Amino acid sequence: MTRALAAIALSAFLGMGAAPLPPPLASHRAIYEISLEHTSGSIVAAHGRMAIEFKDTCDGWSTTQRLIADMTDSEGVASRTDFFVTAWESKDGRTMRFDVSDSRDGKEDERQRGSATLGDDGGGRVELVRGKPASFALPKGTQFPTSQMNAILRNAQNGKSSYKHLVFQGGDPTDLNFSTAAIGKAILPEALAREHAADTEGLLNHVPAWAALIIFYPVSSHVESPDYEVAAHLFANGINGSMSLIYSHYTLRAELVRLEPLKASC
Repeated sequence: MTRALAAIALSAFLGMGAAPLPPPLASHRAIYEISLEHTSGSIVAAHGRMAIEFKDTCDGWSTTQRLIADMTDSEGVASRTDFFVTAWESKDGRTMRFDVSDSRDGKEDERQRGSATLGDDGGGRVELVRGKPASFALPKGTQFPTSQMNAILRNAQNGKSSYKHLVFQGGDPTDLNFSTAAIGKAILPEALAREHAADTEGLLNHVPAWAALIIFYPVSSHVESPDYEVAAHLFANGINGSMSLIYSHYTLRAELVRLEPLKASC
């Protein structure tokens, strides 16, 4: 579940093109309520909360994300997931630092901390100071999450309906995915009423948004089915609206309930 949560902690900066320039990225804090949206029976109940903080740091973007969710399976066994990630990405898309922690019922299951760098061709290397292996290569054409979202929103701004690419989200080799995004038309304001209700400071006023389904396929295995899918409202200023996190046997709903501005760090 946690890798989809890392995937949604994304921001965007639309580059040059035929479309008009978008608003700048908004430094902000977003709070989401987590619930069970759909299940085939493996999970029968889920509730929790997720917080995402995003800041402009002049030479890059920083993201802090935490999710705590209580889930009950079909046998009545309850468990608590506590997922925490901090990340920083340079604005040139070449450097990423990350620290990812995944705990269950108070015990840490996974921890990866390290950095990744990319060259001109998108190939690069990851160095882990915590986690295994200590280092590994990234193939040509790899993007980091912010660069991926740059491209998705640039395509949305220009009326294109899809985007495909390799993306490394921070972590071990299993966190390199092939992703494909299906981009819908711009969302009408009346369909964004819940997001605007959570936005008491007007961060979303007159900001275009698109519905997108982003599917992540594993690169490290021969499995053809996706790891997970994220269906989200993507705003041009880098804010994620409400979304669905889709897994093979259940879907979690992350409903935006509070949105507030933060001061940029530069």
